[in-house]
Amino acid sequence: MSSASNLAVPMVLWGRYAPTHCISAILMTADMKNIVTGCNDGQICIWDLNENWQLYPRSMLFGHTTAISCLALGSDNPLTSYVVSASENGEMCLWDITDGRCIEHTKMSIVHTDINAYRFRSSKELRLVCNGYYPEIHVIDPLSFELLWSLCSKLAPDWISACCVLRPVKREDDVVLAVSNSGTVKVWTLTSEPKTKSVYEDESKQIRCLNAQTLTCCPYNQRTVLIVCSKYWQVYNYNPQSESPRHHGNRIYDAGDFTLLCSESNRVGERWAGGDFISVDRVIVWSNDGKGYLYKLPTNLLKGKAITRSRRQSVSSDASPDSPDYHRQHQPTSPHAYYILDLYAEQSLVCSPAMMFFRSEGETAPRRLLLRGDSEGRVVIWKLPEVSERQMTLVRQESFDRLPALPPRCKTTLQEVWDSLYRPPAGVLDGLCDENRQSLHISSTIYIPSQGKLVCGRINGTIVIVPATQSVMLQLLTTKTLKADNIPTKILQGHDGRVTCLLYPFNESTRYEPQHLLSGGADFSVILWDMNSGYKIHTFTVHGGELTQMLVPPGNCNTRILSAVCSVASDHSVALLSMKERKCIMLAGRHLFPVQTIRWRPLDDFMVVSCSDGTVYVWQMETGHLDRVVHGITAEEILNNCDENATPMESLTNPSLTLAQALKRRNLATFKNLAQQKLQQQQAAAQHQQQQLTQRPPPEMLKPTGYPLLIQGVRTNTRDPDSHVLFFDTEALIVQLLTEEYSTMSPGELEARGLIGMTEDQLIKSSGGLELSDTQQKLMGFIAKAKEKAENVGQKIQARAETAGLVPVQTGGRLTPTRMSASPSRRSNTKPDGLVVNDNLTLEIAQFFMSCLHAWGLDPDLDRLCVNKLGLLKPQCPISFGLLSRQGHMSLMLPGWHKRVCQEELVGISGDIGKTTLADQARTAAMKGMDKGTADESSKKTLLAQRSGSVPFDVEHLLFSDGDLESELRHNTSSEDQKAASRPPLSALQEETRIFSAKARWKISSGVTTQHLLSVISVANTLMGMSHASFIFGKQSRSRRKGNSQFTNHHGIIMNETDSDAGSEDEDSVSILQAQIKQGWSLLAALHCVLLPELVGPAHYQSPQLEMLARRWQDRCLEIREAAQALLLAELRRIGPEGRKAIIDEWSPYLPTYVDPQHSLLSDPQRGEEDEEEEDDEQMLAGDSPAHKVSVSFESRRKQATAIVMLGVIGAEFGHEIEPNRRKVEEIKKGKRNVQEGFSLTNYNLSRHTSKALTFLLLTPPSPRLPSNTPIRRAAIDLLGRGFTVWEPYLDVSSVLLGLLELCVDADRLLPSMSYGLPLTPAADACRSARHALSLIATARPPALIITMAKEVARYNALAQNTQSQHAQILNSVLVRAKQEILHVIELLVEKMPNDVADLICEVMDVTMHCLEITQLKAKGLQELFPAVCRFSMVSYCGQTKRIWVGAKNGGLALYEMKQHAKCQLIPGHHGPIIAVSVNPDGKFLATFSHVDSKLKFWQTASSSLFGIGSQQTKCIRQYTTAPCQVTPVTNILKLVRLVWIDNRTVVLLTVDGTETKYSV
Repeated sequence: MSSASNLAVPMVLWGRYAPTHCISAILMTADMKNIVTGCNDGQICIWDLNENWQLYPRSMLFGHTTAISCLALGSDNPLTSYVVSASENGEMCLWDITDGRCIEHTKMSIVHTDINAYRFRSSKELRLVCNGYYPEIHVIDPLSFELLWSLCSKLAPDWISACCVLRPVKREDDVVLAVSNSGTVKVWTLTSEPKTKSVYEDESKQIRCLNAQTLTCCPYNQRTVLIVCSKYWQVYNYNPQSESPRHHGNRIYDAGDFTLLCSESNRVGERWAGGDFISVDRVIVWSNDGKGYLYKLPTNLLKGKAITRSRRQSVSSDASPDSPDYHRQHQPTSPHAYYILDLYAEQSLVCSPAMMFFRSEGETAPRRLLLRGDSEGRVVIWKLPEVSERQMTLVRQESFDRLPALPPRCKTTLQEVWDSLYRPPAGVLDGLCDENRQSLHISSTIYIPSQGKLVCGRINGTIVIVPATQSVMLQLLTTKTLKADNIPTKILQGHDGRVTCLLYPFNESTRYEPQHLLSGGADFSVILWDMNSGYKIHTFTVHGGELTQMLVPPGNCNTRILSAVCSVASDHSVALLSMKERKCIMLAGRHLFPVQTIRWRPLDDFMVVSCSDGTVYVWQMETGHLDRVVHGITAEEILNNCDENATPMESLTNPSLTLAQALKRRNLATFKNLAQQKLQQQQAAAQHQQQQLTQRPPPEMLKPTGYPLLIQGVRTNTRDPDSHVLFFDTEALIVQLLTEEYSTMSPGELEARGLIGMTEDQLIKSSGGLELSDTQQKLMGFIAKAKEKAENVGQKIQARAETAGLVPVQTGGRLTPTRMSASPSRRSNTKPDGLVVNDNLTLEIAQFFMSCLHAWGLDPDLDRLCVNKLGLLKPQCPISFGLLSRQGHMSLMLPGWHKRVCQEELVGISGDIGKTTLADQARTAAMKGMDKGTADESSKKTLLAQRSGSVPFDVEHLLFSDGDLESELRHNTSSEDQKAASRPPLSALQEETRIFSAKARWKISSGVTTQHLLSVISVANTLMGMSHASFIFGKQSRSRRKGNSQFTNHHGIIMNETDSDAGSEDEDSVSILQAQIKQGWSLLAALHCVLLPELVGPAHYQSPQLEMLARRWQDRCLEIREAAQALLLAELRRIGPEGRKAIIDEWSPYLPTYVDPQHSLLSDPQRGEEDEEEEDDEQMLAGDSPAHKVSVSFESRRKQATAIVMLGVIGAEFGHEIEPNRRKVEEIKKGKRNVQEGFSLTNYNLSRHTSKALTFLLLTPPSPRLPSNTPIRRAAIDLLGRGFTVWEPYLDVSSVLLGLLELCVDADRLLPSMSYGLPLTPAADACRSARHALSLIATARPPALIITMAKEVARYNALAQNTQSQHAQILNSVLVRAKQEILHVIELLVEKMPNDVADLICEVMDVTMHCLEITQLKAKGLQELFPAVCRFSMVSYCGQTKRIWVGAKNGGLALYEMKQHAKCQLIPGHHGPIIAVSVNPDGKFLATFSHVDSKLKFWQTASSSLFGIGSQQTKCIRQYTTAPCQVTPVTNILKLVRLVWIDNRTVVLLTVDGTETKYSV
């Protein structure tokens, strides 16, 4: 799941039962808006708390593998809501709880039991003070999890059971107070940030207190300390140090004066679990039963200023010290309880609840809350009452047993939220093959991407096989065509008891049969199925416990093992079951503890089994012999050194895998082997490709390695049924769509698009130098950087190169596909037997994906267009999305979250209903604690809004009527009131869904918004570029239904409500429909790219993260790259100059020139840094942080890379141009550009630094720190081109141009075409970016490019004529290797900017002559070799004398001879620009014309001397004065006149107004 650079969008189907959430830790954020709970299964749940004390679950975070031991705040900045979690195996994560992103994670060797977040006076940042199963207190940085320093013990070191940090009032230091397990109190005083890693205690004293649960200092009176143990709690007094000279100078507390004041034992049957101070003399202590007790401390025993102050107040309020009451009141010596906080729940708890006391000293009334989370997943909040002294006296007079009890302010569980929804969250099989109208629990799931099938094992032993996209569409989207009855489902029956695990071996490797499916059950058996026919092939019964997992051995084991799969059971046995021989090859029993992981050593024929107690068993696979059993460190080393993909060095079977490993390990032997193997394979590959090219067009070879959709079963607890997460991989979807599009084209179409016509050599180049074998034709250049794919909790679904599994199969009966038929335009591929594949699979996935992600409800007309023309389907309930972050950490939204937003909206819609009484009702509803059991089951469900009191009970029919689900909004009126009036009443669920997709979705977080927008826009653009890209299957673009009612919507598209038909298959209607579909997709993309923020409204819109977009500026996938660029530019325009200023201020400090030179990207890379080698620099601009823990220097370089892109984009788009860009003259005339500060003429430091960084990235040679062809380099190339007019003054233009040309040297070989959508190799990609940048520079500043190139050519020619210069240097010059590219650019200029070329025609000719081959030029002539430049009337080529004549702008006449490195001769000719030159047919005479001096001159070209010996001079032999031409500023000079020779001695002057004049020599 952790594909860092992939754009994966998760969605989740939770099913009708809420996940188990047995809470082990609970935390409330400082703003009281969120509660975070961690559970014993390792998940974290985030809850939203609103003003009316209603709790909504927001999202569930997956990432920890064991129980959460503690939670703490990770930031004290109110803008960043970070939370740190630690689990029982030492994992720590930092989460952003707005969207559940994991920002940082690590695994420590120590286990924390408690973490306090505290900001020390000496440090700027928040720190985590941790204690646990180790004898120190560690202070950790929450953002990097770096251990900063430790507080250690000199005396009696022991595990610290509780600690607390104080900030003394009148001193400038911090005091850490801790108590160890054995009852030693220790004090550390910190005046400044420690210089050493370990700090020793100042004082320690033994007290009577074993295994303390919590230790707290009173914030109001720091002399009082509360220590809670399980049997008793105690209050101690600290003596602050007197100022007498016998004490040391810097101690404030003397542990010698740590005295016990009072103590209280536990209640019968309960143990104390923790406590805290409510005020100076009151404490709250809670027990392991989840009850809270409020106690009043005996004030006369307490000491300190705060106490005396509170005494005085109570004295003045109660009585005088003389009265007897006074003394009776203040003399007690033990604390007494005055209140109890209890839930009075009937059921007993499985384990003791997690509790937390929350204190906020707000501006308004201070809040005191007690939070509790229990094993039922229930979150309870009590609001502590204010109790006066007088009320306390009353309590004291009552009997002790009847303490007043306080009911909770609010409580809820996940299941209650589930039950309160209008429709329970959908499960993936709901409504399909239910039994007794109830869907059975799903106990295991596997998805088969090659066939689009989902296989679910259930608790009654049946296995259900359904088409995945259709069954999910049925649950989430409103579709008229798809019904539960017509989805083909297959049920396999064979197990007795639940199906515990499934395996489809073909997913993992193509050596298995594609129709084989394996299932393991609670009945100890493994069954092998033929999944096409549903036939049970074989049952293996070798285990003595229920099956826990099945896996596939790696592909380089010996042949007997290759046909086997490995199964693990709960009796701790592992078996190898052969599919071929249908028997158990090997059974490894004797393991004493449950099996945790299985690794392989194929070369040694070893299977390595690791158990939960850390023991490792090494088995020989062939003989079944137990080789050895190891423990401890040796065991870990053996496990870590198991290498599934190791290969013997003699025969290297799979180059792509081992190459990646060799690169990681810097293994030279592998490289040598690879090189030899490549040489041998090269000839074979060439022949092989020759055959392939003759058989079919090359794009057939483009098979992606990833799948657009993966479905994963998830459960929080082993007893839960599976929920299902769908991962959509946007890049894989786009690649798949394009691949299918290209494969349907005829060779002619492909050639027209420039996708074919490459030689074998070019194919090898463009496919990254991999051989294309027939079974696995890899997608070109994909494996060059084998991308990490969705890898999962239980298993790695390795994405294979066969989309439809194109592998010949020996056996298996063919089944006909029962899905909708494919569109007529598709060629049906010849599929092997055992595979059933639906041609529409990719389109179905795209349809589902776009239907879920489109922002419905913002533009009714566009919605109607989407439904009728594009075939999108509306969601029928709010969809739970998710977010993937680093290394498999993921957050999934919980179903009830949208209720909060929807309620606010609904209350707004429904006018006054419920508005006035909202607060009162919320209060009463919470007080009554309405449980779900109160209402009668048969009566209609109470809405969450009613249960929580924001909508009264009797007005339901006013608000919601059960409208028809398919009711469409048909209204074209513009005014809002009419809209509201004409809208048919929707059911509550529909109304909620509408609000969710229009508003609530965009409020989740900026990370989710970014992913969704990038995905929608990139896929919409892909579909826009395809033919037949509508999801209305069957009648797609061909047959239409009858009827013909048309209306025009406000986008100006004619829409047919029912499509017209008269049997006319006329091309017109098809092309009109195509145009409508294309326009539909472009409107959809525009809505999401530009209009969305305005339509959603600022209150609900979390804008996309600019940082993420900047990192994708040069994404590997072209469509995603373009979407990211469009979004980033739209967002930068939207935020205006102020917003851009803020972004510049945020990112400019990270520009390499400002950064510490050690970490700077621009620093000298030759310092030989060893540690840098390991880091994966592809990741520097990858979508998310790299998976492994990164070093500071890498993180810094990543920031720099992002800063360069961010400022480069702002500069290029909003910077000051030195002179207007030729392309953008119009904008400037309208005065649209407002220049951004820092990129202006007066303040240009940012322009200078940014351009310096961009040039550095373009030109610096590759190094380990900055390899060639990385995304950051591509971004620099792109931005140099875009913003050339801004950067130009600060650039060395010639080195930039030569650098770009260097990258374009192999352009024609590497690039299929500029619009080629599939991912290319990094080199080809850099080449494409460089070519694009050159064309941008050329069209923005033609003179700069032409003059620079002409200078470089002149310099090169001078070098070449000077024989002393090195020969090799001349031959290897960029100007020689990039001749084709230079011609390409000149051609572009001639086409786009002819006037600029005409002004500098001599320079252009210099460059052109350098690039053309002299021998070919003599043989074929200029017109044939380079026709572009012959368009100009001032260029003339003489075929007889082999010379080229050019008329210059300064009136000179230039003559080019056909010689290597020759200079042109310039002859003065006219007084103004020569605009026409023409040589007569026999090459002896030349006519030239200039409109400025209105003269036509005849020249003699050849000398009249004998045999052409002697000086050849061109001299003027005749001149005529012509009629003056009328020239206005708008006249196109290039089209003014033409000279045409009608015979050897007569020329005709044709002018633009049609006059012809003859002149003769």
